[in-house]
Amino acid sequence: MGPGQRVIAELSVLEKALSKNDFAAEKGPLEAIVRSLRTMNLKSLEDLDLNTRGRLITTLLRVQRQSKPPQPEAGASTEAAPAEAPAAEGAAPAEGAAPAEGAAPAEGGAPAEAAPAKPAVDPAKEKFDGWVDVMSLVGRVWRAAGDADRSQAAFALSGREPTPEPSAPAREERAERPPRGDRPERGERRDRGERGERPPRGERPERGAAGERRERPPRGERPERGERPARGERPERAPMPELTGDWKEQATQLEGMGRTRDAARMHERNNSFAEATRLFEAGGDLKSALRTALSGQDNDAARRLVGTLPAEQIGPTLEKAGAYELLMEHYVAKADFENVARLYERARQFDQAALAYERANKLTLARKAYERARDLASANRIRGLEVKALVERGDRLGAATLLVAVGQRREAVEVLSPLPPPKAFHFMQRLTLEDEAKELAQRELARAEQEQKPAGRARWLELLGDITAAAETWTQAGRKDKALPLYEKLGGEHLPRAAQIAEELQQRDKAIALYTQLNDSAGLERAKALPEAPATPPADSKADAADDAESAASPAENASSAGEQESQ
Repeated sequence: MGPGQRVIAELSVLEKALSKNDFAAEKGPLEAIVRSLRTMNLKSLEDLDLNTRGRLITTLLRVQRQSKPPQPEAGASTEAAPAEAPAAEGAAPAEGAAPAEGAAPAEGGAPAEAAPAKPAVDPAKEKFDGWVDVMSLVGRVWRAAGDADRSQAAFALSGREPTPEPSAPAREERAERPPRGDRPERGERRDRGERGERPPRGERPERGAAGERRERPPRGERPERGERPARGERPERAPMPELTGDWKEQATQLEGMGRTRDAARMHERNNSFAEATRLFEAGGDLKSALRTALSGQDNDAARRLVGTLPAEQIGPTLEKAGAYELLMEHYVAKADFENVARLYERARQFDQAALAYERANKLTLARKAYERARDLASANRIRGLEVKALVERGDRLGAATLLVAVGQRREAVEVLSPLPPPKAFHFMQRLTLEDEAKELAQRELARAEQEQKPAGRARWLELLGDITAAAETWTQAGRKDKALPLYEKLGGEHLPRAAQIAEELQQRDKAIALYTQLNDSAGLERAKALPEAPATPPADSKADAADDAESAASPAENASSAGEQESQ
């Protein structure tokens, strides 16, 4: 855990003690915060990250604003002093400290009866001393964070003079080690046996031509470098003069030294936003200048500074600063009405958001905004525009879906009427317009009978669910390939008819399966004798292919309508 994270953790503990107004419990986390900040070697509060700086300033100001308890009278404190003396004389020595000469060691501890009575403590004096200690610690925290102004104010509030921070304790001298005892003598080393003579090494093989090093060509003489000109001694920087006076005089001194941004920060800390804006702008920090202009509600300067920022930074900067009026002006100037509408939605001004969405041609969002504003007349007007746009785009199913959602069933049927009747029938079923779909099917069935089109009549009978009549009509129309799956679907007493049609169409596998299901051995033998090659479809099946295609919706229209329903 880094120092910044430790500061945040201790701030949480400090806030809990602050909520109880317990000065004694506030001391521990304040001392820990001082230790963590000292390790960071901060020159100013700006060196802290934004989160830690914000929480530190907020919590310390709350601690510093605690009401000062009444100071006890001088007589009460002097009377309590003698009572505390015996306790101090009889107190046990600190841990690690040597006992005083002549003091008898306590064996087993003194009995409880012999202990001196604990003197009474004045609660008013204890509370006042705790408040003073807390204010002094707050001053030390401000000083460790690099804020001299707030540190002086806290020390002045506590009535104590600021003391220098203690330096790191020097290392304790090591105690002398006791002399080591004599080491025991080692036993005599045993003699090593004589080593045998090493065998002579063989001669190294001479390097071949490939192993020989090539002689490098002699290098040309390098031109002599000219002598470098002697550097002039750098002028010593003048030491930073100490700032004197109140914060205004110190800011003036910083500005005179050219440290305009430091002077601007000092003005910002003291809520002098106009001067802070001027100094930040003079120092080239335009984002900080915009921030202080917005904090000071100087809209003229803010508008001028907005024009100096890059286009991609204007929106995030204004939104982060909460300058929604200027952000609205910026979006209106760009004709970005969709973002204008979003700002109105955040302000819960749904009628204005609907108008902005309408100008951005976001009809669905505009209709929903009108509905939230309870402007039903405008919502219906926008719904009409939506239906018109969907119809022009070819998505009649999406248009009918919008109309059915608000109970306009007749208008939805009118939108679907120009489609091919089978497709319109399927769309009506999908939209739960069952009565309208049945009425359409009966009307188309009567027209097919009047025009003497058995195939059309069979198709509409099938769509109406009259499977038996549809199968017979397909058979009469010479389309046994259409009748076969219907007879098979009916099952029961219609299975022999299905097996017979499969045999007539020379569909060997289908005939074998049906005769096997019927346990008809004679029919099974005939089916096995059929050729294995598939039978050719009837001659008029291609002519009916277009009619069959009309009974299903096109994939493109289904996709577009599904996307529109998701947007709803």
